[in-house]
Amino acid sequence: MAQAFEHKRRCPRASYPLKVSCLGEYQVFEARTDNFSLSGACLRSPVEFSPGKSLGIIVKLPGLRKFSVIPAEVIWANALDGSGGEYQYQIGIKYLYLLPDLADNFRELFRILK
Repeated sequence: MAQAFEHKRRCPRASYPLKVSCLGEYQVFEARTDNFSLSGACLRSPVEFSPGKSLGIIVKLPGLRKFSVIPAEVIWANALDGSGGEYQYQIGIKYLYLLPDLADNFRELFRILK
């Protein structure tokens, strides 16, 4: 499993293939993270979304028993070259709100991935 920790941004990102469910535009679909941080994530998605669209990200972090929903906004989107398999798009999202206990769980996961 690829694990890397990047420090180039305001909020460091962890590269980790986390499966998430997304709610957007009257549909639910599975996506996978390329990386994530306390402020957003890069997702591989089977569904195309344009910047400005709202999504609900349903995530269950490793070691936790409950799911959390994170309201998010699409910041950028790219079509993949076909090598993504079922995931044809890459989308960058920013979280609109992250509950304090979920932020703590993300920090703990970052600590483990270092």
